[in-house]
Amino acid sequence: MLLITCPVTRTDELVADRRIRSVANHPTHIAVAVDCPSCGGTHVFRTGRRWEDDRAARAATQTANPTPTAASARAARVREPA
Repeated sequence: MLLITCPVTRTDELVADRRIRSVANHPTHIAVAVDCPSCGGTHVFRTGRRWEDDRAARAATQTANPTPTAASARAARVREPA
C-alpha cells in the first residue's frame, strides 16, 4: 500500500500495490506512476535524495539570481533628472 496526495483533489489516498502502473529508475530519482482512486487519473510521483538535492540547488540558484520582473525593468529604464 502507498499513501499518496492527489494533486487534483489535494486529498491523501491509500493506494493498493495493484494500482502502480510503472516504476522507472532514473539517475536522479525513481518515478512511480500510480492510478489515483480519488480522481481516476494517473500521477507520477518522484522520490530520491539526488532529486531533492537537484531541486534544492535550482531553488538556491533562482533566489541568488532572480529573473528581472517587468516592474524592475521599468525602474531600470527610468532615468533620474540631471
